[in-house]
Amino acid sequence: MQVLKYVVSNKALPWWIKLYFALIFALVVFVAFNLAVGIYNKWDITPVIIGISSTLTPINKIPFPAITVCNMNQAKKSKVEHLLPGSLKFAMLQKTCYRETNYSQYMHIQQRNESFPNFIIDVSEKCADLIVSCTFHQQKIPCTDIFREIFVDEGLCCIFNFLHPYYLYKFKSPYIQDYTSSKRFADIAVDWDPISGYPLRLPSSYYPRPGVGVGSAMGLQIILNGHVDDYFCSSTNGQGFKVLLYNPIDQPRMKESGLPVMIGHQTSFRIIARSFEALPSIRSIHKSKRQCIFSDEQELLFYRYFSRRNCESECDSLFFLRLCNCIPYYLPLVYPNATVCDVSHFQCLNGAESQIFDVQSSQCKEQCLTSCHDLIFFPDAFTTPLSQKEVRAQSSYLNNLSSDYIRNNLAVVNFFHTDNYFRSSVRTSYTGPTEYMALTGGIMSLMIGFSVIFIAEIIYIFLLFLTLLLLIIF
Repeated sequence: MQVLKYVVSNKALPWWIKLYFALIFALVVFVAFNLAVGIYNKWDITPVIIGISSTLTPINKIPFPAITVCNMNQAKKSKVEHLLPGSLKFAMLQKTCYRETNYSQYMHIQQRNESFPNFIIDVSEKCADLIVSCTFHQQKIPCTDIFREIFVDEGLCCIFNFLHPYYLYKFKSPYIQDYTSSKRFADIAVDWDPISGYPLRLPSSYYPRPGVGVGSAMGLQIILNGHVDDYFCSSTNGQGFKVLLYNPIDQPRMKESGLPVMIGHQTSFRIIARSFEALPSIRSIHKSKRQCIFSDEQELLFYRYFSRRNCESECDSLFFLRLCNCIPYYLPLVYPNATVCDVSHFQCLNGAESQIFDVQSSQCKEQCLTSCHDLIFFPDAFTTPLSQKEVRAQSSYLNNLSSDYIRNNLAVVNFFHTDNYFRSSVRTSYTGPTEYMALTGGIMSLMIGFSVIFIAEIIYIFLLFLTLLLLIIF
């Protein structure tokens, strides 16, 4: 601020010197102010940055991914080939097979005990028939002990390592099964979420099971039987399966994210884990600017834990409930007394499915930001044709089967980690009060010699001037 003494000095300086230093002072103040505003705007636009955690996370501290397996065959031929056109079950079959039909002709038929979810259970392949061999961590395990049937948007599928409904849902839904219903099921269900992780005290055998090591021998291997001769209709244009790897607290969406598994091949999914964390300091930043939500900031209707997929699934439920006064069987029952869609709703559902991205639904999903604490699995898949000799060496299940049957009906799938550790991505503030003062203070000091003491001097001079002015007036 020494430059001002040349402007306000009592010495007889030429006018052009005073003008020169006045212009210099105005210029540096303008530049300093613009630089300081630029720092503020950068913080305002990007208040949160994502960095890499300095510590490594072992895979045994996170769950092995939840895995959903679906047969592309939507209905067993032996179960539906006798159904007659005009019956309610025939209408349900058309919906199950994604066939375009005018369902208004079925609305006058009185429905008795048969419901659409029960029909799907009856005509779909059961997990015990679909998944015929399971090995986890080099241990042969009965598949019915670790896989349970679940409704997804591809029908009835099989799920592994999913969080128990008691911990995941707020109330019981009529089509959610108890994952510990098997008498031989030795694993104890425990709670887990991306923020708190596993409980401090854990039983000897529990699920969601954690990762235990790297390589295919330390992962999960399953053998799938497509029963090609019993195919009736497929969710795609071919035969095979779909699998999905995801966070154990998420709602699976097979149509959008399912990965294909071909019959007659061995498919391996190398699992790449990635987790997101957030420092508590970013809570003070509005969620619309930090673009993530802490789980206790947004309450869901059906799920105990917030995630983007769970939130969007509830938006879809509310959308169908608003348009058709019912909720499809595979979506969360956001209200306990809500109706599950049946034949009388099929005509409305057909129209609603084409409007799923309407304004209200989009506005709802805009509120479904990413969770600030999240766990994501990225599968890296590679496939090789089945070689009978090599496969037999790996699985005793195939020893008594013919080469033709194996190639035409079976698929071997491996899921395994490739690294024992991974680094988390951490959301943190771009700049805090201390950093902001240091940045702006450095600019102001460099350009105009500004300091906090200078503020005190300005206040002192102002008060002194005001006092002299009052003395002169009065």
